[in-house]
Amino acid sequence: MGTRLVVALNLEWDDLGPEREALAAVRAEIVTLDELQEAQHPSVVALLSEGATVTASDLRRYPGLKVVSEFGTGYDGIDVEAARRGGAAVTNVGGYCTEEVADHTLALALSLVRRLGALSRQAEGGSWAQVDTGSVRRCSNSCWGVIGFGRIGQAVARRAQGFGFSVSAYDPYLSDRAISDHGARPTPLDQLLSEADVVSIHAVRTGQDDQMLDRRRLSLLKPTAYLINVARGAFVDEEALGDALDAGALAGAALDVLTDEPPDPSNRLLRHSRVLVTPHVAYYSDSAEVELRARGIAAVVDVLSGRTPVDLVPELASGGHRGGR
Repeated sequence: MGTRLVVALNLEWDDLGPEREALAAVRAEIVTLDELQEAQHPSVVALLSEGATVTASDLRRYPGLKVVSEFGTGYDGIDVEAARRGGAAVTNVGGYCTEEVADHTLALALSLVRRLGALSRQAEGGSWAQVDTGSVRRCSNSCWGVIGFGRIGQAVARRAQGFGFSVSAYDPYLSDRAISDHGARPTPLDQLLSEADVVSIHAVRTGQDDQMLDRRRLSLLKPTAYLINVARGAFVDEEALGDALDAGALAGAALDVLTDEPPDPSNRLLRHSRVLVTPHVAYYSDSAEVELRARGIAAVVDVLSGRTPVDLVPELASGGHRGGR
């Protein structure tokens, strides 16, 4: 048997030594798209993706494909059904950054609630002690609304409860009992938006809920409420969010994700005085990166060794909805 090829579509690491070493054990080697020649396509057995778009047309280029490994949680860019029809498994690394994203969510929210950005700027300008804090709510008198109550949403709820927040949660894929068992109050989405002092988004993008927080739903938020999005930029109508912030219809927002990434420098949310933006890094820690890379390549090794990978995505494993939250 000749060497089998594994195409790294867009992995961000310059040194793929650990991945190459793992694949050598199953007589496979990594190439990039730029290195791949047309004659080699039948030898391609795996694709390594980090948020890449993999369409049905892309998949047809590789008749010998066995697996598409998503080095991340979300796999909405991969045509999973087309891969299945072609006999290829699709895997992702769900849960590798649950703790990191939950921590980042709390950090963003508390920065807004405690108005750290504004206070830091005042201190830099020489103001001390008698500063204009604006309205600051006590956490233990506040409600946190969680949209998407999977692994990350539940981890955020535990942290929020530790700061004294009561927690409401909306997740159309979970029963009320399942939500209640994790200490949150099951709440319809519109009601959650109208009642919560902090709203954080942890849903999985299915394509059916883009702009879930549209102009109408954003209008339901309290003028004193804060919105946190660490899931997908597509969930929020950014133009409507900017208008709501300009009008004082909500107190602020923190965004780790935007609709277009990297964003256009002219995007007004990047410089809005009541918006905190981080560059899609909520997932990161040294430990999370190690786990991500180890599990991402292990799934490929499993498939090429004839084993069922542990991280098979839910549609292929059980017909369920998109998981990995």
